Amino acid sequence: MAEPVADVRNGPRAGVDPDWIALLDAAAVPTFLAGAEGTIVYANAAFLALTGYDRSAVEGRDLIGLLGERVPAAGTEEVAGSETAEFLAITRGGTSFWASLTLAPVGGGPFRLGQIVDVTRRREAEGALRLSRQREALGLLTNSVAHEFNNFLQILIGYIDGLKRRLGDRPEPFVQRAVTRSTDAAERAAILTRQLLAFSRRIAPDVRPVDLDAVVAGIAEQLRPNLPPGVTLEVEPTPELPPALSNPTQVELALGHIVANACEAMPQGGRIRIATFRVAPGDRGLQRPGDGAVGIAIDDTGSGMSPEMLARALAPFATSREAGRGAGLAIVHGLMKRQNGTIALDSHPGEGTSVRLIFPAAG
Repeated sequence: MAEPVADVRNGPRAGVDPDWIALLDAAAVPTFLAGAEGTIVYANAAFLALTGYDRSAVEGRDLIGLLGERVPAAGTEEVAGSETAEFLAITRGGTSFWASLTLAPVGGGPFRLGQIVDVTRRREAEGALRLSRQREALGLLTNSVAHEFNNFLQILIGYIDGLKRRLGDRPEPFVQRAVTRSTDAAERAAILTRQLLAFSRRIAPDVRPVDLDAVVAGIAEQLRPNLPPGVTLEVEPTPELPPALSNPTQVELALGHIVANACEAMPQGGRIRIATFRVAPGDRGLQRPGDGAVGIAIDDTGSGMSPEMLARALAPFATSREAGRGAGLAIVHGLMKRQNGTIALDSHPGEGTSVRLIFPAAG
């Protein structure tokens, strides 16, 4: 087959051997022929379908101008020879996808044969696998630390109980205050231990039909006295809400963590709304659409999250606060996963955050 020859005087692909055009058209992979300066001489139908452009809008343009500034330049070391480079490409419609670009010289001439493959699913699968491994490693470490911490905690609780029996009748205010605060601290430490063990997936929750409206009402009464000044908590029940297959203790832990995050996002005060809702049977967004689902929506009027933060909000210890504050929503994600539930997030900067906890409905 003859080497393609371009005649720029009569258009980008004038003078190109028709056999090369036929070969590109027969390829199922998005393929294009580029000139010496990286401009596209010809692109096949698969390339046009992937990028969303018409042929007239493609020929004579370079990849950087066509698919975005993140495209590696055709002459750089990133794609030298027959090497492959990956970049985030933008289609004509504005949507993005991860593309794998391969450029190889054609014969000894100035032309390069390029192929672009959509590798978005592979990149997402690799990311999910990395995140799963991180969570598994963190779960093993958390489990070990939680058990050691629990051993020390039992010693402290034993001594505190002994002090309460020996000093409980003494009228000194300091003694009474010290015993009360020590007891409160031990109780909070016990709650933290349960959270850590639940996140490490070493405690299998006992799921059963639960009245979410009753659970949410009880949790709200416990949370209200400890809210920061200026933060209000509203509860909106759903009449005749079907029971949820869940674990009340882990629902309490999840809501406590989400409300704490919401308070962090509202340092000047704001509103938190906790509402229950139902998802009708047959909803295709459910794993088991025939059974239906019930859920809890937690909305706040806080600072919200950027798209980048929202994308990694469920990663272990991801946080929008300063280093060392909070463990992100990974704990809540672990709690929901252990109950066969799901968590969904929606947030925009300056518009607050909405968290939806969805549980299977009891049959």
